[in-house]
Amino acid sequence: MKNHFDKVYLTGEFAKLLEVNKDTLFYYDKINLFKPAGTLDNGYRYYTFDQFDQFVAIQLLRTAELSIKELKTYFDKPNVQALQQLATKQQENVANEIRKLQDVQFFLERTVSLTKELEEAPIDEILIKHVPEELVVYSEEKINWMAPIDELYEKSTRFLKKLGMRSNTSYGIVYAKEDYLNELSEGTSRLFCRLDNSSAKMKPEGDYAIIYQKGFYDDITETLETLIEHLDNEQLEVDGDIYEEYLLHSIAVKNEEDYITKISVRVKPKETNN
Repeated sequence: MKNHFDKVYLTGEFAKLLEVNKDTLFYYDKINLFKPAGTLDNGYRYYTFDQFDQFVAIQLLRTAELSIKELKTYFDKPNVQALQQLATKQQENVANEIRKLQDVQFFLERTVSLTKELEEAPIDEILIKHVPEELVVYSEEKINWMAPIDELYEKSTRFLKKLGMRSNTSYGIVYAKEDYLNELSEGTSRLFCRLDNSSAKMKPEGDYAIIYQKGFYDDITETLETLIEHLDNEQLEVDGDIYEEYLLHSIAVKNEEDYITKISVRVKPKETNN
């Protein structure tokens, strides 16, 4: 009895068996990557079942985004060593792509979170809100915001690149409590980024005073002074560093007067002397 593996398949039949478009087979034939087994007397090209595994292998390697040139070179003389080299190289490429996609995912998640927060943000009102602890990465060097703009840009870009970040929706600046209250900062601060990595530190939970300012960056100092004065009137005092985040800026609005900055600081009741 004739073995069923000896059966031949016309292009459409073979494409259906493989669940691909027959144009794929025509294209692979044209570029000499995967050719039919032969041609029938009527001129129709045919394939055999023996070619099934080779085609599946080609498609798997194509899924790994190997180039046509690399595939043609490999299938001219397929061997274990060459396959290992191809897989190792592409494994590194895929890992790089995964990191890029993770960056994009972080940016999108952060953007969705910020835009939802902005929908409920009461502009220029001071809130007292309990905030859970979270992991934050701080820059090693201080930033002097009185320095030239190109220097500031260089330092902030260097910080984000070191973390593998590209989105300015994911970071802000933080003033040390002691420096700010003692007026020793002279415009200095550190950058921070909400990120979980080996250098991250835990930002403590607690009751935070929060204010959302709409307007120019130059007005932030005045907003900070308003916040500190409000805390004093409410018998509250600063109990941690002061965080400043740019929630809505040039990525979403055109004019600086529409920018929204979030300022927050952990607070506690003032100690009273009896």
